[in-house]
Amino acid sequence: MRGLNLIFSGLAISCLVVSLVVPRAVALEAASDELDASEIARRADDNMRSDRTAFKARMIVESPRLSSARTVAFSSWEDRAAKSSFIRIHEPAKDKGSGFLKLHPNLWMYVPRVERTMRIPPSMMLSSWMGSDFTNDDLVRDSSEVDDYSHELIGIEPSLESAGGRRAYVVQYTPREEAAVVWGRIVAWIDVENYAPLRQEFFDEDGKQLRVLVFSDHREIDGRWVPHHWSLTPLEKPGHSTVIELEEMRFDLKLDERIFTKRHLEETR
Repeated sequence: MRGLNLIFSGLAISCLVVSLVVPRAVALEAASDELDASEIARRADDNMRSDRTAFKARMIVESPRLSSARTVAFSSWEDRAAKSSFIRIHEPAKDKGSGFLKLHPNLWMYVPRVERTMRIPPSMMLSSWMGSDFTNDDLVRDSSEVDDYSHELIGIEPSLESAGGRRAYVVQYTPREEAAVVWGRIVAWIDVENYAPLRQEFFDEDGKQLRVLVFSDHREIDGRWVPHHWSLTPLEKPGHSTVIELEEMRFDLKLDERIFTKRHLEETR
C-alpha cells in the first residue's frame, strides 16, 4: 500500500500482448506513443506518498483458521527520501505497543511483551505481516515500484469493472536485474484521469499469479485521489483475505527525526 518504456501501438499488437501478460479477458485500447510508462508509475506512486507521509488504519484479516475476523489498528510514518519508516500497533491488546522500524536496509521489530527488539532478515520480507496476507515489504516499503522495476505500458482498459468502470492505464512492472525484490512481475491498473491506483496483480518468477489487490473508496486529500479501502486476496489460499481501511492520511509533513530511531521503537507510551 517497486526502465524500459516500450509502448505498443496498434490494436492488434496490444491485444496479443494482453493475452500473454494480463490474465483477464479484456480488450485494451492502444496507448499513445507520447505516453511514458515510467512517468505513469511515478505519478501513481506520488498519488499515495509524499516525501514525508503518515496515516492511521485498521486491518481486517479473515482466515479459515480464525473463529472470527482479526482486527489490527496501527499508525504509520514514512520518510521516503531517507528510506525510513515506522509502524506502531494499537490493537489488539496483546500486540499493543509493538513496533516496526525500517532503517534501510534493516528492518527491526519490537515486542513489548518480552521487551525484545529483533532484526527481521531480508529473507523474511515476503513473510506475513501481523498474520495478514500483506507482507513485511508491503507495509515498510523496502522495495520501490518506481526505482526497482522497469515499466511497460500494455494499453488502456476503457472500463475497469472493479473500479466502477474507470478508464485505466495497464502497466507491467518488471524487476531490474540488480533489484532485490520479492515479485517476478506486477501488473497495475492506474486511473487515467488522476493516476490513482485501482488494481494490482502479483506474479512469481515463474509467471504464476499469486494475489490480487483492489483499491476502492477513493477520496481527495491535498489534491491526491487516495483509496481508503484496500482488499487483498491470495489466490492460493481459499477463504483468506485482508482488508486495510484508511482512517486518516496526511502528506508533506514535518516529522521529528527521532521517530525513526531504535530508542523510539522501544518506547511504547
